[in-house]
Amino acid sequence: EIGGSAFAYCSALISVTIPNSVTEIGRGVFTYCSALTSVTIPNSVTTIGTSAFEHCTSITQISSEAVVPPTCGLYAFSLINKSKCKLIVPKNSLNAYKQADQWKDFLLIEGSTTLGITNTVYNKAGLVDVYTIDGTKRLSKASTDEINALPKGVYIVNGKKIIIK
Repeated sequence: EIGGSAFAYCSALISVTIPNSVTEIGRGVFTYCSALTSVTIPNSVTTIGTSAFEHCTSITQISSEAVVPPTCGLYAFSLINKSKCKLIVPKNSLNAYKQADQWKDFLLIEGSTTLGITNTVYNKAGLVDVYTIDGTKRLSKASTDEINALPKGVYIVNGKKIIIK
């Protein structure tokens, strides 16, 4: 969990990518982050607290990788310009977001085929070795969480190319 008001009033915060270990974004966590323009919410998040992004008036893009739209407390996205902010969600979940409380208020909801992909594709066998695109071993016997914590880039896992965004 990211606890209540953890980053509230942080005027220098421009972009946030929440790690896959987080399941709950607490109450007022990013409230009044006036410079925040983009947010990426991983598929692990199930709950977004009351006023979590309230008064984040500069946000122009939110990417939610959650297949099931996270439950939102009151005013979670209050005062975000929902007619100009682009909401990117897993393509197969487009209708769910268009019907979910607070998510349905966004007018620019787009589906993406790169979001909401489950990790079972590359981690069926349990722990795996991860290589960089040039063949250098990056991790040995890595878990799903370790793979998700890798920096942005292209990796080879079980002979398949994966992209960490």
